[in-house]
Amino acid sequence: MNRRARLLLAALASLSLALLAAEAPSKAKKPPSPSGSSTSVAAPVFSTDACKKDQDCVAAVPCHANACASVTRADKAANEAICTMDCRGGTVDCGYNHCGCVKGPSGKKVCALLPGPGAKK
Repeated sequence: MNRRARLLLAALASLSLALLAAEAPSKAKKPPSPSGSSTSVAAPVFSTDACKKDQDCVAAVPCHANACASVTRADKAANEAICTMDCRGGTVDCGYNHCGCVKGPSGKKVCALLPGPGAKK
């Protein structure tokens, strides 16, 4: 093999390795959920905020909310928040859970974080 052919072969091998390295992160497995959490809550997480219907309840905070609140008490900074694109278990992220109005332990209807995706509105 002449010198030019060896240089061409070495350049091609280097380019191939660089392309494989650049592609590796996109094929990486999704990181596991943090220990002690799952995608859905095991049982409703009740707030103390009274409600009459599901639309009265929203995520308590703009990012990775793990609780729900009434529309009047929820954090109003959602338009100003910069959230990560993580899907965190035990939150309303990625449709893992949803906010709704349900009968709480006291027997009164309150806002709660409920397992699974909610009905489409």
